[in-house]
Amino acid sequence: MATSLAETLQRTVDGLVIGPPLYDPTANLPNMVVYPLFPTAPLSTEPPHVITLAQGLRRGVRLSDTGVVSQVHVDNPLSTTILVGESEILVGPTQLRSVQFSCLVPPGRRASLPVNCVEAGQPTVYKAEFTDSVACPWYLRAFKLEQLARHGENHQHRIWDRIKEYLQHTGTVSSTQDISAIYDQFGDDVDSLSQIFPLRAGQVGCICAVAQDLFVEIFGEPEVLEDRYENVLRSALVEAVAHPAREVIPGASVRTLLSELVEACHSSKVVQNRSLRDAGRTQVFAAGGIAGSGLVAEGALVHLTAHKRCWGFGRPFSEQLGELETDRRLREGELEDLFDRLEHDYAPRRKRYRSYLKGLQPAASRTLEGAAYFEDGEDETVDTAPRPLPLNPTLHRFFLELFRR
Repeated sequence: MATSLAETLQRTVDGLVIGPPLYDPTANLPNMVVYPLFPTAPLSTEPPHVITLAQGLRRGVRLSDTGVVSQVHVDNPLSTTILVGESEILVGPTQLRSVQFSCLVPPGRRASLPVNCVEAGQPTVYKAEFTDSVACPWYLRAFKLEQLARHGENHQHRIWDRIKEYLQHTGTVSSTQDISAIYDQFGDDVDSLSQIFPLRAGQVGCICAVAQDLFVEIFGEPEVLEDRYENVLRSALVEAVAHPAREVIPGASVRTLLSELVEACHSSKVVQNRSLRDAGRTQVFAAGGIAGSGLVAEGALVHLTAHKRCWGFGRPFSEQLGELETDRRLREGELEDLFDRLEHDYAPRRKRYRSYLKGLQPAASRTLEGAAYFEDGEDETVDTAPRPLPLNPTLHRFFLELFRR
Protein backbone atom coordinates (compact mmCIF):
# COMPACT_ATOMS: atom_id res chain seq x y z
CA MET A 1 0.00 0.00 0.00
CA ALA A 2 1.16 3.55 -0.72
CA THR A 3 0.88 4.53 2.95
CA SER A 4 3.43 1.98 4.15
CA LEU A 5 6.34 4.39 3.81
CA ALA A 6 4.51 7.03 5.89
CA GLU A 7 3.73 4.47 8.59
CA THR A 8 7.29 3.15 8.61
CA LEU A 9 8.78 6.64 8.61
CA GLN A 10 6.50 7.67 11.47
CA ARG A 11 7.83 4.80 13.59
CA THR A 12 11.38 5.74 12.59
CA VAL A 13 10.92 9.43 13.37
CA ASP A 14 9.36 8.62 16.75
CA GLY A 15 12.62 6.87 17.61
CA LEU A 16 14.97 9.66 16.52
CA VAL A 17 16.31 12.76 18.21
CA ILE A 18 18.03 15.75 16.62
CA GLY A 19 21.49 16.28 18.07
CA PRO A 20 23.58 19.41 18.69
CA PRO A 21 24.11 21.54 15.57
CA LEU A 22 27.51 21.44 13.88
CA TYR A 23 28.75 24.64 12.26
CA ASP A 24 31.83 26.78 11.65
CA PRO A 25 32.16 29.18 14.62
CA THR A 26 34.68 31.26 12.66
CA ALA A 27 31.98 31.95 10.05
CA ASN A 28 34.26 30.94 7.17
CA LEU A 29 31.40 28.66 6.08
CA PRO A 30 28.35 30.76 6.94
CA ASN A 31 25.84 28.91 4.78
CA MET A 32 25.87 25.38 6.21
CA VAL A 33 24.79 23.81 9.51
CA VAL A 34 24.51 20.05 10.06
CA TYR A 35 22.04 18.53 12.53
CA PRO A 36 22.91 14.88 13.33
CA LEU A 37 20.17 12.31 13.98
CA PHE A 38 20.41 9.63 16.67
CA PRO A 39 18.28 6.62 17.67
CA THR A 40 16.77 6.88 21.14
CA ALA A 41 16.17 3.13 21.58
CA PRO A 42 19.06 0.88 22.66
CA LEU A 43 21.05 -0.56 19.77
CA SER A 44 20.75 -4.29 19.18
CA THR A 45 23.87 -6.26 19.96
CA GLU A 46 24.08 -7.77 16.47
CA PRO A 47 25.25 -5.62 13.53
CA PRO A 48 23.35 -5.63 10.22
CA HIS A 49 24.02 -8.12 7.43
CA VAL A 50 24.03 -5.46 4.75
CA ILE A 51 26.93 -3.52 3.28
CA THR A 52 27.31 -0.47 1.07
CA LEU A 53 28.02 -0.65 -2.64
CA ALA A 54 31.52 0.77 -2.11
CA GLN A 55 32.28 -2.05 0.35
CA GLY A 56 30.86 -4.58 -2.07
CA LEU A 57 32.94 -3.36 -5.01
CA ARG A 58 36.08 -3.90 -2.93
CA ARG A 59 34.99 -7.48 -2.20
CA GLY A 60 33.98 -8.84 -5.58
CA VAL A 61 30.67 -7.24 -6.53
CA ARG A 62 30.69 -6.43 -10.24
CA LEU A 63 28.95 -3.54 -11.95
CA SER A 64 29.11 -3.47 -15.72
CA ASP A 65 27.79 -1.40 -18.59
CA THR A 66 24.96 -3.02 -20.55
CA GLY A 67 25.40 -0.60 -23.44
CA VAL A 68 21.97 0.83 -22.56
CA VAL A 69 22.11 4.32 -21.06
CA SER A 70 19.41 3.63 -18.47
CA GLN A 71 20.73 0.29 -17.15
CA VAL A 72 23.81 -1.23 -15.60
CA HIS A 73 24.25 -4.87 -14.64
CA VAL A 74 25.07 -5.85 -11.05
CA ASP A 75 26.43 -9.22 -10.01
CA ASN A 76 26.61 -9.81 -6.27
CA PRO A 77 28.58 -13.00 -5.57
CA LEU A 78 28.77 -12.29 -1.83
CA SER A 79 26.83 -13.89 1.01
CA THR A 80 25.43 -10.52 2.10
CA THR A 81 22.97 -7.91 0.85
CA ILE A 82 24.26 -4.80 -0.93
CA LEU A 83 22.65 -1.38 -0.45
CA VAL A 84 22.88 0.67 -3.62
CA GLY A 85 22.09 4.24 -2.63
CA GLU A 86 19.97 6.81 -4.43
CA SER A 87 22.03 8.89 -6.90
CA GLU A 88 25.37 7.20 -6.16
CA ILE A 89 27.62 8.00 -9.12
CA LEU A 90 29.15 4.89 -10.69
CA VAL A 91 32.68 5.47 -11.96
CA GLY A 92 34.56 3.45 -14.56
CA PRO A 93 36.08 3.53 -18.07
CA THR A 94 32.69 4.25 -19.61
CA GLN A 95 29.90 6.81 -19.38
CA LEU A 96 29.28 7.77 -15.73
CA ARG A 97 25.88 6.81 -14.35
CA SER A 98 23.85 7.84 -11.33
CA VAL A 99 21.53 5.36 -9.59
CA GLN A 100 17.87 6.38 -9.91
CA PHE A 101 16.69 5.20 -6.49
CA SER A 102 17.92 3.11 -3.57
CA CYS A 103 17.61 -0.66 -3.80
CA LEU A 104 18.88 -3.83 -2.17
CA VAL A 105 20.76 -6.54 -4.06
CA PRO A 106 20.39 -9.87 -2.20
CA PRO A 107 23.22 -12.41 -1.83
CA GLY A 108 24.13 -14.26 -5.00
CA ARG A 109 21.85 -12.12 -7.17
CA ARG A 110 22.34 -10.80 -10.70
CA ALA A 111 20.08 -7.94 -11.78
CA SER A 112 19.76 -4.70 -13.72
CA LEU A 113 19.93 -1.36 -11.91
CA PRO A 114 18.00 1.68 -13.17
CA VAL A 115 20.39 4.58 -13.73
CA ASN A 116 20.75 7.94 -15.45
CA CYS A 117 23.69 9.16 -17.50
CA VAL A 118 25.58 12.03 -15.84
CA GLU A 119 28.30 12.43 -18.50
CA ALA A 120 26.65 13.34 -21.79
CA GLY A 121 29.88 13.63 -23.79
CA GLN A 122 31.17 10.15 -22.99
CA PRO A 123 29.92 7.11 -24.97
CA THR A 124 28.92 3.85 -23.34
CA VAL A 125 31.41 1.00 -23.44
CA TYR A 126 29.65 -2.35 -23.50
CA LYS A 127 30.63 -4.60 -20.56
CA ALA A 128 33.08 -2.04 -19.17
CA GLU A 129 33.20 -2.39 -15.39
CA PHE A 130 32.45 0.34 -12.85
CA THR A 131 35.04 0.23 -10.10
CA ASP A 132 33.92 2.87 -7.61
CA SER A 133 30.98 4.94 -6.41
CA VAL A 134 31.21 8.62 -5.46
CA ALA A 135 28.90 11.35 -4.16
CA CYS A 136 26.38 13.13 -6.35
CA PRO A 137 25.83 16.86 -5.64
CA TRP A 138 22.49 17.60 -4.01
CA TYR A 139 21.67 20.08 -6.77
CA LEU A 140 21.18 17.18 -9.18
CA ARG A 141 19.81 14.78 -6.57
CA ALA A 142 17.02 17.19 -5.65
CA PHE A 143 16.06 17.60 -9.30
CA LYS A 144 16.05 13.85 -9.91
CA LEU A 145 13.96 13.15 -6.81
CA GLU A 146 11.36 15.73 -7.80
CA GLN A 147 11.16 14.46 -11.38
CA LEU A 148 10.82 10.86 -10.22
CA ALA A 149 8.14 11.70 -7.66
CA ARG A 150 6.09 13.88 -9.99
CA HIS A 151 6.44 12.00 -13.27
CA GLY A 152 7.41 8.46 -12.27
CA GLU A 153 10.62 8.67 -14.30
CA ASN A 154 13.65 10.84 -14.96
CA HIS A 155 13.84 12.30 -18.44
CA GLN A 156 17.43 11.89 -19.55
CA HIS A 157 17.60 15.03 -21.70
CA ARG A 158 16.43 17.15 -18.76
CA ILE A 159 19.17 15.70 -16.58
CA TRP A 160 21.78 16.55 -19.21
CA ASP A 161 20.41 20.09 -19.46
CA ARG A 162 20.50 20.42 -15.69
CA ILE A 163 24.10 19.26 -15.48
CA LYS A 164 25.19 21.62 -18.25
CA GLU A 165 23.53 24.54 -16.46
CA TYR A 166 25.07 23.51 -13.12
CA LEU A 167 28.61 23.25 -14.46
CA GLN A 168 28.31 26.60 -16.22
CA HIS A 169 26.90 28.31 -13.15
CA THR A 170 29.70 27.01 -10.92
CA GLY A 171 32.46 27.74 -13.43
CA THR A 172 33.33 24.05 -13.74
CA VAL A 173 34.95 22.88 -16.96
CA SER A 174 34.37 19.36 -18.24
CA SER A 175 34.85 18.31 -21.85
CA THR A 176 32.37 15.45 -21.36
CA GLN A 177 29.84 17.30 -19.16
CA ASP A 178 30.79 15.11 -16.20
CA ILE A 179 28.81 16.03 -13.07
CA SER A 180 31.56 14.74 -10.76
CA ALA A 181 33.94 17.38 -12.20
CA ILE A 182 32.45 19.68 -9.57
CA TYR A 183 34.66 17.89 -7.04
CA ASP A 184 37.74 18.56 -9.15
CA GLN A 185 36.83 22.23 -8.97
CA PHE A 186 35.98 22.46 -5.26
CA GLY A 187 37.30 19.20 -3.80
CA ASP A 188 40.14 20.71 -1.75
CA ASP A 189 37.78 23.09 0.06
CA VAL A 190 35.22 20.34 0.56
CA ASP A 191 37.84 18.04 2.09
CA SER A 192 39.22 20.66 4.47
CA LEU A 193 35.81 21.91 5.62
CA SER A 194 34.42 18.42 6.21
CA GLN A 195 36.35 18.30 9.50
CA ILE A 196 33.80 20.74 10.93
CA PHE A 197 31.14 18.04 10.80
CA PRO A 198 32.42 14.87 12.54
CA LEU A 199 30.36 11.69 12.80
CA ARG A 200 29.35 10.49 16.27
CA ALA A 201 28.95 6.94 17.52
CA GLY A 202 25.53 5.49 16.79
CA GLN A 203 24.47 8.29 14.45
CA VAL A 204 22.00 7.17 11.76
CA GLY A 205 21.43 10.30 9.71
CA CYS A 206 21.66 14.06 9.40
CA ILE A 207 19.83 17.13 8.21
CA CYS A 208 22.04 19.53 6.30
CA ALA A 209 20.90 23.14 6.16
CA VAL A 210 22.66 24.70 3.17
CA ALA A 211 21.70 28.31 2.48
CA GLN A 212 17.93 28.07 1.85
CA ASP A 213 17.68 24.33 1.32
CA LEU A 214 17.37 21.37 3.68
CA PHE A 215 18.87 18.01 2.69
CA VAL A 216 18.00 14.88 4.68
CA GLU A 217 19.55 11.43 4.69
CA ILE A 218 18.60 8.65 7.13
CA PHE A 219 19.85 5.06 7.28
CA GLY A 220 18.40 2.14 9.15
CA GLU A 221 21.77 1.17 10.65
CA PRO A 222 24.63 3.31 12.03
CA GLU A 223 27.27 1.11 10.40
CA VAL A 224 25.87 1.89 6.97
CA LEU A 225 25.92 5.63 7.64
CA GLU A 226 29.49 5.36 8.91
CA ASP A 227 30.56 3.78 5.61
CA ARG A 228 28.58 6.34 3.59
CA TYR A 229 29.13 9.43 5.73
CA GLU A 230 31.93 10.93 3.65
CA ASN A 231 29.72 10.89 0.55
CA VAL A 232 26.67 12.09 2.48
CA LEU A 233 28.66 15.09 3.67
CA ARG A 234 30.34 15.80 0.33
CA SER A 235 26.99 15.79 -1.45
CA ALA A 236 25.78 18.72 0.67
CA LEU A 237 29.08 20.45 1.38
CA VAL A 238 29.93 20.93 -2.28
CA GLU A 239 26.73 22.97 -2.64
CA ALA A 240 27.75 25.24 0.23
CA VAL A 241 31.18 25.79 -1.31
CA ALA A 242 30.06 26.14 -4.92
CA HIS A 243 27.20 28.52 -4.05
CA PRO A 244 28.55 30.80 -1.31
CA ALA A 245 26.00 32.75 0.72
CA ARG A 246 25.74 34.49 4.10
CA GLU A 247 22.36 33.05 5.04
CA VAL A 248 21.18 29.66 6.29
CA ILE A 249 17.86 28.14 7.37
CA PRO A 250 17.37 28.59 11.16
CA GLY A 251 17.04 25.68 13.57
CA ALA A 252 13.31 26.25 14.13
CA SER A 253 12.61 25.11 10.56
CA VAL A 254 14.88 22.11 10.96
CA ARG A 255 13.09 20.87 14.08
CA THR A 256 9.76 20.53 12.24
CA LEU A 257 11.18 18.84 9.17
CA LEU A 258 10.86 15.21 10.29
CA SER A 259 7.12 15.53 10.94
CA GLU A 260 6.75 17.31 7.59
CA LEU A 261 8.48 14.38 5.88
CA VAL A 262 5.94 11.97 7.33
CA GLU A 263 3.09 14.13 6.08
CA ALA A 264 4.62 14.37 2.60
CA CYS A 265 4.97 10.57 2.43
CA HIS A 266 1.20 10.09 2.50
CA SER A 267 1.12 10.95 -1.20
CA SER A 268 3.92 8.55 -2.15
CA LYS A 269 4.06 6.18 -5.10
CA VAL A 270 6.01 2.98 -5.62
CA VAL A 271 8.92 2.80 -8.06
CA GLN A 272 10.06 -0.74 -8.57
CA ASN A 273 13.12 -2.39 -10.01
CA ARG A 274 11.38 -5.47 -11.35
CA SER A 275 14.49 -7.63 -11.29
CA LEU A 276 14.76 -6.86 -7.53
CA ARG A 277 11.07 -6.66 -6.66
CA ASP A 278 11.44 -9.19 -3.84
CA ALA A 279 14.17 -7.17 -2.09
CA GLY A 280 12.38 -4.25 -0.48
CA ARG A 281 10.31 -1.49 -1.99
CA THR A 282 11.13 2.14 -2.79
CA GLN A 283 8.49 4.86 -2.67
CA VAL A 284 8.90 8.43 -3.88
CA PHE A 285 6.97 11.49 -2.79
CA ALA A 286 6.61 15.20 -3.45
CA ALA A 287 4.43 17.56 -1.41
CA GLY A 288 4.76 20.84 0.46
CA GLY A 289 8.05 21.78 -1.18
CA ILE A 290 9.54 18.39 -0.19
CA ALA A 291 10.67 15.69 -2.60
CA GLY A 292 12.22 12.42 -1.52
CA SER A 293 12.41 8.65 -1.63
CA GLY A 294 12.45 5.91 0.95
CA LEU A 295 13.49 2.26 0.76
CA VAL A 296 11.64 -0.12 3.09
CA ALA A 297 12.40 -3.81 3.62
CA GLU A 298 10.69 -6.17 6.06
CA GLY A 299 8.77 -3.28 7.61
CA ALA A 300 11.87 -1.24 8.47
CA LEU A 301 13.35 1.87 6.89
CA VAL A 302 16.61 1.09 5.10
CA HIS A 303 17.41 4.42 3.47
CA LEU A 304 15.61 7.74 3.09
CA THR A 305 16.71 10.85 1.19
CA ALA A 306 14.77 14.08 0.83
CA HIS A 307 15.10 17.75 -0.05
CA LYS A 308 13.01 20.72 1.03
CA ARG A 309 13.07 24.14 -0.56
CA CYS A 310 12.92 26.90 2.02
CA TRP A 311 13.46 29.88 -0.25
CA GLY A 312 12.87 33.15 1.55
CA PHE A 313 13.25 31.64 5.04
CA GLY A 314 17.03 31.97 5.42
CA ARG A 315 18.53 34.30 8.00
CA PRO A 316 22.04 35.76 8.20
CA PHE A 317 24.41 33.29 9.82
CA SER A 318 25.95 36.07 11.93
CA GLU A 319 22.57 36.68 13.57
CA GLN A 320 22.21 32.99 14.45
CA LEU A 321 25.63 32.32 15.96
CA GLY A 322 24.44 32.99 19.51
CA GLU A 323 21.35 30.81 19.06
CA LEU A 324 23.39 28.00 17.55
CA GLU A 325 25.90 28.01 20.42
CA THR A 326 23.10 28.03 23.01
CA ASP A 327 21.33 25.18 21.22
CA ARG A 328 24.57 23.21 20.96
CA ARG A 329 25.33 23.48 24.69
CA LEU A 330 21.74 22.71 25.65
CA ARG A 331 21.52 19.58 23.54
CA GLU A 332 24.96 18.35 24.60
CA GLY A 333 23.74 18.47 28.19
CA GLU A 334 20.30 16.99 27.55
CA LEU A 335 21.64 14.13 25.44
CA GLU A 336 24.77 13.36 27.47
CA ASP A 337 23.40 10.06 28.80
CA LEU A 338 22.23 9.01 25.34
CA PHE A 339 25.62 9.74 23.82
CA ASP A 340 27.39 7.77 26.55
CA ARG A 341 25.08 4.79 26.00
CA LEU A 342 25.44 4.91 22.21
CA GLU A 343 29.21 5.06 22.47
CA HIS A 344 29.23 2.15 24.90
CA ASP A 345 26.84 -0.01 22.83
CA TYR A 346 28.15 0.84 19.40
CA ALA A 347 31.85 0.13 20.00
CA PRO A 348 31.57 -3.69 20.37
CA ARG A 349 28.88 -3.88 17.69
CA ARG A 350 31.06 -1.91 15.27
CA LYS A 351 33.94 -4.28 15.98
CA ARG A 352 31.74 -7.28 15.14
CA TYR A 353 30.60 -5.58 11.93
CA ARG A 354 34.20 -5.00 10.84
CA SER A 355 34.96 -8.66 11.50
CA TYR A 356 31.88 -9.59 9.50
CA LEU A 357 33.15 -7.52 6.56
CA LYS A 358 36.55 -9.20 6.68
CA GLY A 359 34.97 -12.65 6.66
CA LEU A 360 32.66 -12.15 3.69
CA GLN A 361 32.89 -14.90 1.10
CA PRO A 362 31.15 -15.52 -2.21
CA ALA A 363 27.69 -16.99 -1.84
CA ALA A 364 27.36 -20.77 -2.17
CA SER A 365 26.81 -22.17 -5.66
CA ARG A 366 27.76 -18.91 -7.36
CA THR A 367 30.45 -17.97 -9.79
CA LEU A 368 31.36 -14.78 -11.58
CA GLU A 369 32.02 -16.67 -14.81
CA GLY A 370 29.37 -16.44 -17.50
CA ALA A 371 27.36 -13.72 -15.80
CA ALA A 372 24.16 -13.04 -17.72
CA TYR A 373 22.94 -9.58 -18.70
CA PHE A 374 19.30 -8.89 -17.92
CA GLU A 375 17.23 -6.18 -19.49
CA ASP A 376 14.99 -4.14 -17.24
CA GLY A 377 11.95 -6.19 -16.32
CA GLU A 378 13.54 -9.57 -17.00
CA ASP A 379 13.74 -12.12 -14.22
CA GLU A 380 16.82 -14.15 -13.49
CA THR A 381 15.27 -17.48 -14.49
CA VAL A 382 16.45 -20.53 -16.34
CA ASP A 383 15.08 -20.84 -19.84
CA THR A 384 13.41 -24.25 -19.99
CA ALA A 385 11.68 -23.75 -23.37
CA PRO A 386 12.54 -26.33 -26.04
CA ARG A 387 15.01 -25.35 -28.74
CA PRO A 388 13.42 -24.49 -32.13
CA LEU A 389 13.59 -27.26 -34.74
CA PRO A 390 15.25 -26.65 -38.14
CA LEU A 391 13.13 -26.15 -41.26
CA ASN A 392 12.40 -29.24 -43.33
CA PRO A 393 14.54 -29.47 -46.53
CA THR A 394 11.74 -28.44 -48.92
CA LEU A 395 10.95 -25.22 -46.99
CA HIS A 396 14.64 -24.53 -46.58
CA ARG A 397 15.21 -24.66 -50.38
CA PHE A 398 12.10 -22.52 -50.96
CA PHE A 399 13.33 -19.67 -48.75
CA LEU A 400 16.85 -19.84 -50.19
CA GLU A 401 15.48 -19.43 -53.72
CA LEU A 402 13.17 -16.63 -52.54
CA PHE A 403 15.95 -14.58 -50.97
CA ARG A 404 18.23 -15.05 -53.95
CA ARG A 405 15.76 -13.40 -56.35
